[in-house]
Amino acid sequence: MKDKKIKLLRDEIDNIDDQLIKLIIKRSLVVKKIGNFKDPTKNVIDKNRENEILKRLLDAHKGNFPKDSIVRLWRELFYGSTKIQLNNQNKLSPKRGIDSINLYKGGTSKIPGKQNIIKLSSNESPFGPSSKALIAYEKTSSKLSRYPELTAESLQFVIAEKFKLDSDRIICGTGSDEVLIFSALAFCSPGDEVIHAKHGFEMYPIIVKYAGAESILASEIDYKISTKSILDNINESTKLIFIANPNNPTSTYLNKSELKLLIKKVPKNIVIVIDAAYAEFADAEDYDSSFDLANEFNNVLITRTFSKAYSLAGLRLGWGYASKTLIETIKKLRPPFNITPGAIAAGIAALKDNKHLNKVVKHNTAIKSWFIKEINNLGFVAYETQANFVFVIIPEKKNQNAQLINNYLLSNGIAVRFLESYGLSNSLRITIGTREELEKTVLILKKFLESNE
Repeated sequence: MKDKKIKLLRDEIDNIDDQLIKLIIKRSLVVKKIGNFKDPTKNVIDKNRENEILKRLLDAHKGNFPKDSIVRLWRELFYGSTKIQLNNQNKLSPKRGIDSINLYKGGTSKIPGKQNIIKLSSNESPFGPSSKALIAYEKTSSKLSRYPELTAESLQFVIAEKFKLDSDRIICGTGSDEVLIFSALAFCSPGDEVIHAKHGFEMYPIIVKYAGAESILASEIDYKISTKSILDNINESTKLIFIANPNNPTSTYLNKSELKLLIKKVPKNIVIVIDAAYAEFADAEDYDSSFDLANEFNNVLITRTFSKAYSLAGLRLGWGYASKTLIETIKKLRPPFNITPGAIAAGIAALKDNKHLNKVVKHNTAIKSWFIKEINNLGFVAYETQANFVFVIIPEKKNQNAQLINNYLLSNGIAVRFLESYGLSNSLRITIGTREELEKTVLILKKFLESNE
């Protein structure tokens, strides 16, 4: 009797599926007609229209299917509709979102015709690596014919020892970027949503598209991410929240109480990634540089990097810490041997060389207030910073804007980051280099202003 009832119900589902496919075919014919009125050389996607459809359907949906499944289904229909309108169903095409990726630009590293440039464009340490890290790295050269440790377990152990953490809850990656990628791929399906700041790290929207997901931009208050906006944008499709703290490129941050209150209000099935790449430089009393939030909340992942304060940007080494449940899920995506022997050895040595780390951090703390004051005295707007860079807004005047100043600095052998790719065409981000480098930068900026008086 039980099997007979199941068969009858499955026959009913088959009948419904037959009706659905007929409706989908009918929908595709209408989509094709609409495509005849669109210019295929231009973007045929209407995001506002898609959002209106999703809202209407979700309001009407009273069934048992989760709403995020409904969203994913219809976003796949939207993508299929786009292919019909562009008539490229039989052409080689990547999954949704990949074609729209704007390649990560990075800071300028070369200036044509200029040698020995001052590079203040990528937030690197102005000092070389720890001498101990260099020696450790060089000693691994004889091991190049062998695979490294499967999971960089020796590095995980030293990280755990230094920060009083559980080594089993640490994952190492080729830069913290790789850990961010793992988190998106592990928890986001195509059509899901990821919330991040409107002016957050440029890799976030790229990583989101790796997963075929959609970026939802949280608004900001004076370039600081709004926790209210994050909460207002959460829905059934939200799977991940990226928070750079301190934020790159604006140098703003959420304090300890703001961050904890936000996490308490976020549903427990949403992963919150706190990207703390610049944590070592943060000296505000209300900044949380600990890992307490990852210990208290099962859905929090905190990432760190060796690229900034540890002066190992060239090795691409980072790590993350989270609850056992969360980290074990992410580890399933990590490829074997993803960290090179040299990176493992240098990372361990760098962690143990407190003298070098203190030198880098103390320099940053000692010089940043002076540099911010100098920039503001020039009539620009430099924000206070908890990182190793300064976010500068350039008031637009006759013969003065951020692009002109950026070009002038480049012509004088100084590379900073023009933030046009971040949607901040009126702004620059300037790495806190050596005193000599920053003094020269201020001098060149003064010359620019004098030449335009």
